[in-house]
Amino acid sequence: MPPRPPRFGDVWTIKGGVMGPEPWLIVSNDLYLELNEDNMLAVPIRDTSRPGSRVVTEPIPDVGQAVLDRLSALPRTWLVGDTPVAELHPDRHAEVGRRIRNLIGP
Repeated sequence: MPPRPPRFGDVWTIKGGVMGPEPWLIVSNDLYLELNEDNMLAVPIRDTSRPGSRVVTEPIPDVGQAVLDRLSALPRTWLVGDTPVAELHPDRHAEVGRRIRNLIGP
């Protein structure tokens, strides 16, 4: 069975980080993701016990804090597994999208 394609709000494990595989929140628009481009936009998720600012983060229950101002383009080939490991609650999609758009500007 082929892997499930990523969608906005999915949390996938991404291989290759300095600390080994890490969870990342997919923030590419679903229409873009449907084009099957090689890259997708994502933000890292950090353990809530790590020090650092919580100003531009979004909690992902049971996973950590998505760091919304650390937007990166990642190759789809870095996805680990066939399904996401968690997801952003659908009620938060519009607000998280708005916050990211505000961070990157018009």
